[in-house]
Amino acid sequence: MTMIFNGEKLAKQKALKLKSKASVYRAKGIQAKIAAIFFKEDAASALYTSLKKQTAEQLGIGYQAKAFSFATPIKEIQDYLDILNQDSTITGIIIQKPWTKKWLEAVPNGDFAKWWFGLVSHIATKKTHGINKDVDGLAPATLEAIKRGTWMQEQMVLPATARAVLSILKDYRANVDQDFSYLTENVLIIGQSDLLGKPLYWHIKNMMQTGSTVPGEFGEACRISVADAHTHNVVSGKKCEVKLVGKKGFDEIIEQKGSLSDFRVIVSATGQKNLIDGSIIAAHSLLIDVGEPQGDIDLPSCLNKADFITPVPNGVGPMTVISLMANALDLLKSVL
Repeated sequence: MTMIFNGEKLAKQKALKLKSKASVYRAKGIQAKIAAIFFKEDAASALYTSLKKQTAEQLGIGYQAKAFSFATPIKEIQDYLDILNQDSTITGIIIQKPWTKKWLEAVPNGDFAKWWFGLVSHIATKKTHGINKDVDGLAPATLEAIKRGTWMQEQMVLPATARAVLSILKDYRANVDQDFSYLTENVLIIGQSDLLGKPLYWHIKNMMQTGSTVPGEFGEACRISVADAHTHNVVSGKKCEVKLVGKKGFDEIIEQKGSLSDFRVIVSATGQKNLIDGSIIAAHSLLIDVGEPQGDIDLPSCLNKADFITPVPNGVGPMTVISLMANALDLLKSVL
């Protein structure tokens, strides 16, 4: 029987721990405070910012937000980021990434990638400013460290959505199947964004290949026993892999193989409705749906075939918000 994940329930459980953790920091005179930037033309960004602010305040984490327009000169936004970088009361900075389509509607023939890089590259990291304020893990220096596998040693954080996925898989291991580890399964990630696909792929690949340990101070969601995974692979003779594809790569797999049966863990983030249905998955699959604004997984056809499914809504979404708050508190360790 398929288990349908309840994101709100787990997020509330984690919120209790984070609230207590934030209180401990405040007792030491340390206050977590996030400064957010969003763009008023993107209604979804405004909504997400409001939800994150509400959650932060419930946990005792400060959260301030400032709206800009797509028409705002990038230098003006960069200057504001520089002010936040120098403000010692701000411990985390997030730029709510707008939909590329929305941006291009306002800036025809513009270069979204160049514009976005010009913003996130201004967020303070230890490499650039001697302190990490990249609470959403999207600054170029952070992504480079994730790719190298050194982000935890450098006291950085994973993008919140990637951390949310790992938290969900960790919870499945803890409460459903203690023999499960994403390091001992073939993993398919569909969607190559900096918010999820690439950092999740790099992290899992590094863990599979290097068998590196996870520092106790950072990345709680990533603490899967690498030693156990290595032993499992040696005993079973099983070589596991993680694969990252876009929509084209997904189509090629289906064309060549006819299904996704080679992969037990599938993380999909394309926003294409019913991209994945029960006819192409293996029995006992774990399906993590990060499709937005609509889910990628055709839930009815996957029921009683998959072991585990995260729905849309009430799946990865609530966990992403709470993961951002966990990141905010993790960043405080770098200022102790």
